[in-house]
Amino acid sequence: MYTCHMKTEREKAEYPTVQNWMKRHFLCFKTAVNKGLKHGRADIIGIRDIGGDLSGDVETIAVEVKRGTSPFATASGQTLGYNVSANRVYLADRRTTNFTQDELQIAGHLGIGLIQIRNKKCTEVLSSPFYRPIQRFNLALLENLGLGKCQICGSFFEIGNIDKIYANLTREKVRQAILKEKGIMFWNEEVAARKHKLGLRPSPQGIVWERRFICPGCVHNFISQLSASEKF
Repeated sequence: MYTCHMKTEREKAEYPTVQNWMKRHFLCFKTAVNKGLKHGRADIIGIRDIGGDLSGDVETIAVEVKRGTSPFATASGQTLGYNVSANRVYLADRRTTNFTQDELQIAGHLGIGLIQIRNKKCTEVLSSPFYRPIQRFNLALLENLGLGKCQICGSFFEIGNIDKIYANLTREKVRQAILKEKGIMFWNEEVAARKHKLGLRPSPQGIVWERRFICPGCVHNFISQLSASEKF
């Protein structure tokens, strides 16, 4: 038990190095440590913009951090499992020697990226392929990091922060959102009732889980214009 605990602490010591490197290398605008869903939590999560001028799409990058002492195929399999919620998955391994040809072949066969940690420096040795994760898992992961998808423009935006996820939103209060320059959270009762009827999302009567978001930009540029008209 003592050895496993110390090994975990040594891995945690590498987190800042990997996290800072991801911000620079992948241009991640948001990173988080030990975040995920009940199905699994990656050591480091990074989010970056990939949509270009005509889209607000983002890419989710999950990294598993090891110290070169775990069986490589086992660590690689664990890393691959993150593709259910992330677009790219990486194994970051601390080592003084390069990855062997066998290890490169295993990683390539499974479809994971490799990052070498050496002397507090990271190097991307093998790029991760792009995965299309299960959408509901990906959206739930992003929400855990304080990001939501706008139902009007389709862009991802800061709905809050990791400690207070919905801090930048009002609850179905349009005029308050306009005045405070916030986004809006609302609930789709029709979809919720359908899922409840089919047993897909059973919940106590009156509780609706089907939450949706509208970004502050659309509130300002679109909804506020409607509120100023007589037809609103």
